[in-house]
Amino acid sequence: MVPGALVASLPLFVLLIGIPLLMKPAYKVAIVAWAVTVLAAILLFGFPAQVTLLAALQGGLTGIFPIMYIPFGALVVYNTLKTTGWMDKMQGAMANLTIDRRAQALLIAFGFGAFLEGICGFGAPVAIPASILVGLGYSPMLAALVCLVANTGPVPFGSLAIPTVVLSRTTGLDLMKLSIMTGRFMAPLGFIMAFATVYAMSKAKGVKGSLGCILVTGLSFSLTQLLVSNLLGPELATILGALVCLTATVVYLKYQRKVEPWLFEGETVIESKPTGFRPKELFLSWLPYLLLTVIVIAVNLPSTMKLFNGSADGWHFMLFKTEIYNPGKLYTFTWLQTPGTIMLLSGLIACPFLGINYGTFGQQVGKTFKQMIPSFIAVACILSISEVMNMGLPIIDPKTKLAVWGVLGTKQISMVATLANGIISVVDRQVYPALAPIFGTIGVILTGSNTSANALFGNLQKLTAQGMGLSEILMASAGSAGSVAGKMISPQSIVIAAAAVGLAGKEGLIMRQTIKYTIPFLILVGLMSWGFAFVFPGLVP
Repeated sequence: MVPGALVASLPLFVLLIGIPLLMKPAYKVAIVAWAVTVLAAILLFGFPAQVTLLAALQGGLTGIFPIMYIPFGALVVYNTLKTTGWMDKMQGAMANLTIDRRAQALLIAFGFGAFLEGICGFGAPVAIPASILVGLGYSPMLAALVCLVANTGPVPFGSLAIPTVVLSRTTGLDLMKLSIMTGRFMAPLGFIMAFATVYAMSKAKGVKGSLGCILVTGLSFSLTQLLVSNLLGPELATILGALVCLTATVVYLKYQRKVEPWLFEGETVIESKPTGFRPKELFLSWLPYLLLTVIVIAVNLPSTMKLFNGSADGWHFMLFKTEIYNPGKLYTFTWLQTPGTIMLLSGLIACPFLGINYGTFGQQVGKTFKQMIPSFIAVACILSISEVMNMGLPIIDPKTKLAVWGVLGTKQISMVATLANGIISVVDRQVYPALAPIFGTIGVILTGSNTSANALFGNLQKLTAQGMGLSEILMASAGSAGSVAGKMISPQSIVIAAAAVGLAGKEGLIMRQTIKYTIPFLILVGLMSWGFAFVFPGLVP
């Protein structure tokens, strides 16, 4: 059983060696890992070549539509705003709200970073806030550290909750239950990371002097994220949390008692004084994202959801679906309801109000596509690997009850099931809940993405939970929460942060700083997972 698990883990070893150790580009390593996965499935596990390649095709298509289509739409809008100067106006308006360095970090790295994570992810929540902070006078190393630490709480619900949606698709687990459980992990963790954001730059003394702002920022974000994820679903948990957080923080900063601001050593109040605040510019620069929020809610209301997901009579054209290899697992794509399309529509609607011509918008579509080709390849390969590794035989047609692939009565377990059996054979049930988050951390270190980590290890968590008699929802959610720890030290995140602040080539120095926060975070997630499993099982949906 253990040798089989080692063979099944070959693709993971390729990713582990290629990305963090050899520091090769993720898309190149992902191509090699894809080839190893397909060959291992066919030659070592004995799956038919045709069904293996068809499963790989379905996984790859899912990786593009809808997964990477979402950050594509968000980056088209961002690039359009950046090219036309509106992103600079947004950044300037936000930066001029306060001169207190701790409050700037909370507002820009934590609040604004959370919003960027909610709409697109793809490195933007680290790169953009970090570049703003450097422009405000932060040292490059401090700006990178603060943004990497701050970009934690919103991650599982980032890019309109694609990590959680992929976790549901990969495992077949109920999306709403995963949203509820993940929200119960991330709300307290996000609140704690608001303190960590300030601690990273000013240590305990700075935290003590900024408790009011930290509490307002952390509580407003965490409570909103918890309520939305538990009552409405995952898609808007981070976006609404960030909007409430930004609003609450801005109001607090405007009406807080006049106190001496915390500045960097050697700074004076005069040289740090803001140049002015223009509310109209801030509103217009946010218009595409406000429209996004409104439209996403509109197409997901109980009265409209069935229309836009193609399940209502006369509205089937809204849903593209086809059988590729498994009649019980069709490839589906709700082309209008997907946040990628909604993001593009929001940008198009906002263009006239911002004085942007549609030709400029169209140019950014082409430029963004070229920019994202490596990411398209990497994520398509990762989702393809996931589909192949999760494939088992026989595959039964739910209508005829006949085997489409394989032989009835002859079970051939998947590569992931083989891995799960290996874990079950060597790890005690009382211990595993505390260890489950580690798989999420490893997944993000390998791939740089919570989405990809959930695709790789989501079903592993589910099958291991089944074998040990633990909650599938809890273990899958614990893995997703554990992925957040990996974001702080993943090579992809570190490289993006280094490039944004001008520290290319010094990624190792940044990682040495962020790992100090990664380890306590991971331990805390493990303790929470164990507590939910054995002390507070009633909190698990």
